[in-house]
Amino acid sequence: MRFIQSCTFRLIYSSKILQRNKLNVAVKSFRSFSNVVHEAGTLNKEAEIRQKQEKKAEEKKEEKKEEKKGGKDDGNVFLNNIGTIFLTGISLVVLSLVRSSYGTSNRDRIRDEVEEDAIIDPLEIDDLRVANSDLSPEVFKAIIKDVFQEFPEGVAKFEDFVRVVRGTMKNLKGDGFTIELGHLIDRVVDYALNRHQKKRNDEVSLLFLLTTLSLAIDIDASVSERIRLLYEVMKAEKETVTLEDVEKLVGYLQDTCQLTPDSQVMKGETAYPIQEYKRGCPEDLITFDGNRNDSIDIEMLSDILRSKTVCAWGECYFRKKPPI
Repeated sequence: MRFIQSCTFRLIYSSKILQRNKLNVAVKSFRSFSNVVHEAGTLNKEAEIRQKQEKKAEEKKEEKKEEKKGGKDDGNVFLNNIGTIFLTGISLVVLSLVRSSYGTSNRDRIRDEVEEDAIIDPLEIDDLRVANSDLSPEVFKAIIKDVFQEFPEGVAKFEDFVRVVRGTMKNLKGDGFTIELGHLIDRVVDYALNRHQKKRNDEVSLLFLLTTLSLAIDIDASVSERIRLLYEVMKAEKETVTLEDVEKLVGYLQDTCQLTPDSQVMKGETAYPIQEYKRGCPEDLITFDGNRNDSIDIEMLSDILRSKTVCAWGECYFRKKPPI
């Protein structure tokens, strides 16, 4: 009986020990699982933190790159765009040269037209003056006086004008005194009258006729003497010489080929893309600040005729201009 009780007790004790061991194993397993889960969670958090840190580091790197790029663009605009700037500069230079070339061609074309339009050339004018060496300023003054006495209204037909001039010259030095190479004067008069749509039997201004005759004044006469004679012509026509009268005189000098071709070439209204040029009229050629009715004295007339824009008889090319 005791043996049976002893065996029963041992079985009961052994089962309790076995249950306790199983419980301990289960507890240990749970604790191990908990530790694994905890470690896994810790690792996940560390991974997330590391990922955030890496992302922030990359963002900082990108910001630094952008800052460096922006600083480079701001500080080295010329170096960053040197190719574009160089090509732009070359293009502007080429365009400027092309524009200048075309503009010069236009100017030369107008100048050539003025030269071709001239009815008498400078060499013929020199021959005319040499041939009429006796037509001195004193003789020309006598002609001015006689023609205005004959035609007090200041206009005459060309044939009547020639008759009076020949009469004056005959009275001064006899029958042999006349205008030599007179056909050159006739050619100039016909050309100028045709430009203004007039004929020889039309009455024209004595200022025009005497300006034409001044082509034949003695070659030794100075420019100052020529200016004084033309001023006397205007004074004989009107007591007060105005800018309007000077404009007429410049127009007659232009009609009779006594202005240089270069001075008559003026810039036109069109400047871009190519500068255009034109043949200037007296109003364009005269640079004078004032009204057309302003009085003009002989000094002012001298300045106008000797200016670069009028340049009568090529006088503007001489540095020294003797006083009037």
